[in-house]
Amino acid sequence: MRPIALATPALSLALFLFALSAAPAFAQTDAQSAPSAAPPTIELRAVEDVALPDRHSASASVLAPNDAVIAAEISATVSEVQIEAGRSVARGELLVSLDERDARLALQQAEAQLTAAQARLTLATQRAQRGRSLRADRHISEDELLALETGLDAGGADVALARAGRDAAARQLDKCRVRAPFDGVVLERQAQVGALAAPGTPLLRLVSTAAPEVEAQIPPEFAQDLAYALEVHFETRGQRHALALVALSPVLERAARTQLARFSFQNPAAAAGSTGQITWTGPRLLLPAELMVKRNAQLGAFIEEDGVARFVLASDAQEGRPFRLQLAPGTRVVSRGQQGLNDGDALPAVEQ
Repeated sequence: MRPIALATPALSLALFLFALSAAPAFAQTDAQSAPSAAPPTIELRAVEDVALPDRHSASASVLAPNDAVIAAEISATVSEVQIEAGRSVARGELLVSLDERDARLALQQAEAQLTAAQARLTLATQRAQRGRSLRADRHISEDELLALETGLDAGGADVALARAGRDAAARQLDKCRVRAPFDGVVLERQAQVGALAAPGTPLLRLVSTAAPEVEAQIPPEFAQDLAYALEVHFETRGQRHALALVALSPVLERAARTQLARFSFQNPAAAAGSTGQITWTGPRLLLPAELMVKRNAQLGAFIEEDGVARFVLASDAQEGRPFRLQLAPGTRVVSRGQQGLNDGDALPAVEQ
């Protein structure tokens, strides 16, 4: 066979130039045939469909309307204790009896003083009447009649003073019988028979059996919405009790910087003294963190308004956490593709 002749230098250069001229044409053909990138998919949903429950909680305790230490009001010896701890009592029921002999003697003395004062008043009345008759006949002077009238007034004052002393003595006697000021349960007994009770000496602890209330300390940022909460419950030992707001203090507690709230039970109440927590669902809309976008160093979300995207600022939002927006019901929120939007962008045909 004859050997193949090698290409001449002129032929090699011509082939190289031809390859260079053909390359842009091939590249342009490939670029035109490559598919263009698809625009991001935008999805809109009603705010009610994407919102999360705005739930909050706070520690709470159940308090009786009255929890009182019943104390002695006079100095006397304890003679009898009628009620033991754990017993229920009705208002006015006798709890403790104190030795009443000294108080009874004081009452008898006061009654005797009242009787004497009434007798002196009767005498002064008769003298004044007699003096008026004598003055009419000019048998006594004007000054003598004035003295008789003054004696009558003094006699009336003595009777009033003696009557007040009698009533005070009767009141002291009544204090020897310590009675329940309200319906309740005796939780503690301190009184002992034979012991001397001075004014202020604790005798019993009585807790009211009337409907208890729940007390909780609420952070101020949530307190204002508490009156409009959708539902409030007290949870303790696996049980839930519906509540209604009774009062919310407008003053912040100095140490904890919270506001005191009181609630009443809407159904059978938990026992007084129970502890747990209240939970409530706020009235505001809470959006999930994945809908959050950041524009101009501010956090918020995009909504649809007349076919364009509008950025709504969330003033108290924190990155990575659900956030609140003030939106009207039915407002459509951009739930997909929001990261590529800017305020005022026209929204393409969207999936509802």
